[in-house]
Amino acid sequence: MFNSRGFTLIEVLISMVILAIGLLGLAAMQGISLRDNQDAYNYQQATLLAYEMQDRIRGNNDANWTTVTIGTGDCTQATPCDSQTMANNDYGYWKRSVEATLPIPKTGNSVEIKSSVGMNNAGCKGTYATSLCLITRWARTNNKDTNKASKLSDTATYYLEVTP
Repeated sequence: MFNSRGFTLIEVLISMVILAIGLLGLAAMQGISLRDNQDAYNYQQATLLAYEMQDRIRGNNDANWTTVTIGTGDCTQATPCDSQTMANNDYGYWKRSVEATLPIPKTGNSVEIKSSVGMNNAGCKGTYATSLCLITRWARTNNKDTNKASKLSDTATYYLEVTP
């Protein structure tokens, strides 16, 4: 019979290598999880900001939302805004809120309001003749590794169809 009193040095070394490989895999998964969590948070923020803008559009449906420009005008009780000036101010507020909350994309606008008629997009089908499409774009945090080919684009986009 064999007389075994404990582990040999080789057995301990092999078990340490296996443990180290497992811990490295766990650390890599943790990093991926943190990036995915940040992307999910950004998606949630984009959704909340788009729904806030949807409420602003529905509250001011007299304005022509397809021609809005970034407005920063002050509306007071003494000099009230007309519906188009208010729409411009709301659009400017939405753009500033998105750029303050989400990472700004490298290319393209961070926010857009378009007529959704004829877009035939997954998010904006152009259901009604007055439908608008709110488009929010931000830079993805999950695509930072430039050495690897990724199926994810550098920019994430959220579409919300609104009927004023």
